[in-house]
Amino acid sequence: MKKLVSLVLVVAMLLSLTASAFAEQTEPARFVIRSNSNKENKTENDKIKALIEEKSGIDFEVIVVAENTWHEKVNVMMAGSEKFDTINLTAGGGVWANYASNGTIQPYTDEHLAYIPDIMAMIPEEAWVPCKDAQGNIWALPRHETFTAGGIPSIRTDWLEKLGLEMPTTLAELEAYFEGVKTQDVNGNGDPNDEYGYIPYFQSLFSGPLHVYYLGAKGDCNDVDRFLDEDGTVKPWYMHKNAWALVSKAAEWYQKGYINQDYLTMTNETANDMGATDRIGMCSGWYNMGLQGTERLVAANPDSTCAWAAIPNFTDAPSGVNAWGGNPVYMAEVALSATSEDPQWALKLLNWIFESEENYMLATYGIEGDHWIPTEDGEFFEQPVGATDRYMLEYQLLEWYDYNKYPEPLITKENSTWRAYTAWEMRNQINAGIKAVPPFDYYVPYDLNGTEAEFLTDDATTLIKEAMEKALVGELTEAQWYETVETAWEIDGQIRSAVWTEQYNSFVNAK
Repeated sequence: MKKLVSLVLVVAMLLSLTASAFAEQTEPARFVIRSNSNKENKTENDKIKALIEEKSGIDFEVIVVAENTWHEKVNVMMAGSEKFDTINLTAGGGVWANYASNGTIQPYTDEHLAYIPDIMAMIPEEAWVPCKDAQGNIWALPRHETFTAGGIPSIRTDWLEKLGLEMPTTLAELEAYFEGVKTQDVNGNGDPNDEYGYIPYFQSLFSGPLHVYYLGAKGDCNDVDRFLDEDGTVKPWYMHKNAWALVSKAAEWYQKGYINQDYLTMTNETANDMGATDRIGMCSGWYNMGLQGTERLVAANPDSTCAWAAIPNFTDAPSGVNAWGGNPVYMAEVALSATSEDPQWALKLLNWIFESEENYMLATYGIEGDHWIPTEDGEFFEQPVGATDRYMLEYQLLEWYDYNKYPEPLITKENSTWRAYTAWEMRNQINAGIKAVPPFDYYVPYDLNGTEAEFLTDDATTLIKEAMEKALVGELTEAQWYETVETAWEIDGQIRSAVWTEQYNSFVNAK
């Protein structure tokens, strides 16, 4: 009887897939993706889109959402039941659990997966870990990254040389550099007060290098920033034994002027302008962020000595973790929208991209001979000057970088811009021995819905945030910090901790 039922189900699925093969597409497949490296504004995107539609036979649309407005824009789209087929979760850290619990995305069924055989064949079993719940339901297709150490801070090595300093490997050595930048007129413009030691792109002063140094993991010092305590419980970051050391050190840097006093409202454009006028000594956020502004500096002055390098792992971290924060190799990325009534065309297009190297290279890098040129052995490719200004990455749709499977960009000083070549050198430096590790619970799909923590207010979060701001300007003592921490813990910290610990252990045990 069981065999008969299974046979009936298989036949039904085959009939369904056969029918879909002859179905006509009535609406374009719609993809919601994140903005990255200005890819949505490349001048030949429409040309590549037309070619993909012609070769695949599938019409599609792409909705691009800026990373800094991702949550607000996507939440509005979902609340309004706007129809689209897939959503890229990378800008939200690959977190699918909240979307799943509130019904705005749907799991992949066997029927869905049958549309993407080439994708399923290339994905190894370990890549599904961040995409599944404890019951084995698939909530997203995974992203694959070849470079996971991009969160390493970078520093101006030419300024180190001017100051007679070595590359810092301790916090004290970094602070000596900051002091030199602040007082020694390292850009040589006659104004010793217009340089800043540190600009944290995409981050607050409390996150980035200081967070890793004191707490042992990358994080943002917010209400979902956690650590695994020695007793095996998952707790909010402010309960860490080094939390005050982190907050007070950030305040010290701010009060000494090592960082721009307006950094909380600073945009990337403002920071890049500061780089272009030779005023930034160190950056965090992504390893090559400092190059965005200073490439204008180098272009305006060919004799500029501007040079960047990644900062090696510190040797004195009180957290005991002498590594920078990193990303995992795999991340949950492409989820199915609950508003998608017929996702087959979106899935078929995703699969088409990975059916062949030719399709992949077109969607990822553009037209062969125009936007990219293969080397004779086919293992690398070069991009003509200006090619990436015309097209790059817009229609890859599932970000799967695998240089064992596809050609790798060939970067040389002769064929690249200063920025591209410097970034390539920095990557090589990082890969040669700088360690970066992801948070301990990166893959755990925490979900407060249906738990004691579901209806918690933001009162504790507000208390901690206000305390951090007071500390920044010297209006909070250590005793007052611990009083605030105790209150926050009593209000909701212990409740969150209990839920996080239970879900963390359930996920780890299930895997």
